[in-house]
Amino acid sequence: MKTTMIKKIAYILKSVILTPLLWGGAGGGLLVSCYHDQHELQPNQYDGKPVGYLTPLLLWEDQSDANSTIDDIRFTVSGTGGTTVANRFNNTEAAADWLQQLPVGDYDVLVTVDMDEAHGYVLENAATRGTTRAGTLSTTRAGDATVTTALPDTRVSLTDPSSSPRQSWYAVTHATVREDEITVAEFRLQRLLSELTVIVSNVPTGAAITASVECVARDVLLTHRDGLGRYGVPSSDGYLTVTLGALTAAATVPDGSPSGPAATVPDGFAVGATHTLMPTAGGQPRCYLTLTVTTPEGTPLTYMADAPRMECGRAYVVELDYTKLRPYMLLSAFTINEWTDGWTISGEIINPDK
Repeated sequence: MKTTMIKKIAYILKSVILTPLLWGGAGGGLLVSCYHDQHELQPNQYDGKPVGYLTPLLLWEDQSDANSTIDDIRFTVSGTGGTTVANRFNNTEAAADWLQQLPVGDYDVLVTVDMDEAHGYVLENAATRGTTRAGTLSTTRAGDATVTTALPDTRVSLTDPSSSPRQSWYAVTHATVREDEITVAEFRLQRLLSELTVIVSNVPTGAAITASVECVARDVLLTHRDGLGRYGVPSSDGYLTVTLGALTAAATVPDGSPSGPAATVPDGFAVGATHTLMPTAGGQPRCYLTLTVTTPEGTPLTYMADAPRMECGRAYVVELDYTKLRPYMLLSAFTINEWTDGWTISGEIINPDK
C-alpha cells in the first residue's frame, strides 16, 4: 500500500508542477495532502467493484481570463456501466478539493463555469429538456469521423438573448480511471459567448444610432463537436435577432483601450458599444449587423452590414465611418490577435496591426 500511495502522490506532484493551475501555483502542494487524506478515508461506494479516483485540473484556454472571479462550477461525469455523477461548487477551492470515486473504466466529463441562472444562463441536458431520455449519448461529426461521448446532450441558452451577460466558460475531457489510482482530468476552459464591438466615427452632433444582429443562435450544444473536433456547436434550429442597443460615446475595444474620442468634437464624435451574445446559428454562413440611424434632422435611416460568422468565444471589432455608411455593406475579416477578428468593408483594411 505504501509503494502504491507513493506512486500516486508522485503522479499528482508531477501534474501540479508541470502544469499551471487555474487556482494558482501556491495551492498545488495543499491539493496533494488533501487527496491523500480523502483517498484513505473513502469506503468503496460501488458494491466492492474495483474503483479509482478522479480529480480536476482547470486551466484557462485564454490566459487573459486568469483574473476572472467565478462562483458557480458544475461537473457532469458519465461513462462505464452507465455511471453518472454530478457535482456543483460555489468556489474554486471546493472544486479543487473534489476527489470523485468511480468504478474503473472510461469517462467523459463536462465542466461549466458561471453558466447558471444567476448569471443569465439556462443550462439544459437531455433529462431536463424532455426531448430525449436521460443518458442519451451525444453523437456528432468531427471531420469524416463520428464522435460519440458518454455525456447526455447538454445545451445552454441565455435568459434574455439581448442581455449581454458576463462571459462564461466550459470544457469537455475524457479520463480513464484505474484501480487505486488518482486520475487528474485536465480541462481547458473555453469562452462560450461571442463578443462584438461596434464603433461608428464622425457622427454629427444630434444623431443617434442603435444596432442589432441577425442570425444569432438560440443556444449552443456543449457536448457536440464541430468539424474541427472542438466542443461547442451553435444550434441550427432557428435563429434570433439580438439588440445591441444605442451606441454611446464611451466605447472601448476588447483589450480595454479607447477606440476613439469619447467627447463631442467640432467635426463629430465616435460612438460605440461592446456586447456579448450567442454565436451565429449553425448552418448560417454569415450574420447581419443592422444600424438604425436618426439624423440630426430627425430622418430615420437603416444600414445593413453583411458580416462573417461569429464563433463561440471569439471577439469581433468593426469600425465604420458615419460619412461612408451605405444601405448595404459587405464586410470581410482580418486578424487582430489570437482571439480577436476585425471586420472591415471589403477591400478596405483600417489599421490591421492595431
